[in-house]
Amino acid sequence: MNILDYMNNISTQIYSRGEVIFKEGEQPDGNMYFIFQGLFAVTKKNPDGMVEIIKELGPGDFFGELALLSKKPRSMSVSVISSKARCGVLREEVLTKLSNVHSEFMFIMLKSSVQMLHRAEARLAHIDSEIESLKKVLDGK
Repeated sequence: MNILDYMNNISTQIYSRGEVIFKEGEQPDGNMYFIFQGLFAVTKKNPDGMVEIIKELGPGDFFGELALLSKKPRSMSVSVISSKARCGVLREEVLTKLSNVHSEFMFIMLKSSVQMLHRAEARLAHIDSEIESLKKVLDGK
């Protein structure tokens, strides 16, 4: 069973290429999104102000859960990169009801969140390694 099996009774939204679902830094709107169709780009501004694509998401993926659960501003932007896309929009109150009725739903979300954390940790380890290499070059070693 995957997370989309639980999404039968939520509202859906159709998007076109280039539409921005939310922007980095925006306050959470009480929604998270489940992709039924299309491709999305998750982007983040780097310290130089350049926008970097962090990853692409497609059918079966979800996004927006961190801001929904933490109530903190969006950490990244999400926009549509396919010609058309369709998402299920899950409001916070529906998430609460769903989590009370279907513990497996929350387990799937937790598992996905842990996988994202592992990817972030791997990326940080890679960046640390690059910094150490640069330090050695700058120190002449």
